[in-house]
Order: sequence, then C-alpha cells, then structure tokens
Amino acid sequence: MKSRWKDMKYKEELDCWGENLGYKMRCGEWFDLHLGYGRILPCRLELGRDWYILTGRNEVRFYLKKNETYQVDL
Repeated sequence: MKSRWKDMKYKEELDCWGENLGYKMRCGEWFDLHLGYGRILPCRLELGRDWYILTGRNEVRFYLKKNETYQVDL
C-alpha cells in the first residue's frame, strides 16, 4: 500500500517549502503533519520572520526548522 505521507523540505533558493510535494507551498495552506505513532496534527503554514505552522482552536504557533524534513499530507 502506498503511503499518504510526502516529504516537505525547505528549498533555500526558492525561499519556500515543497520539494517532494510537486509544488511550492504558500502561506495559508492547510495540511496534516505526521507526528509519528499514528498522531496527526492539522495545521496551516505561515510566514513571519521565519516559517511556522498554526494549529488548534487557539492557533498555537510552532516554528519550522529549515534543515528538517517533515512528513505531510495535503
């Protein structure tokens, strides 16, 4: 069975997230972030001084690390 998760990586030369997703992600896009062990976090991508995600009713903010690869489902 094919995995629903795709690698989301930061592309320095384009200043965007995407890589193996097939397109560039933009601010305001919603996706599911795979946390491991069957845990999924619905979130929205945003950009301030750095890239971050917003999640939950209170829009908790988590900053993304540009050198990390994240597993996502769009």
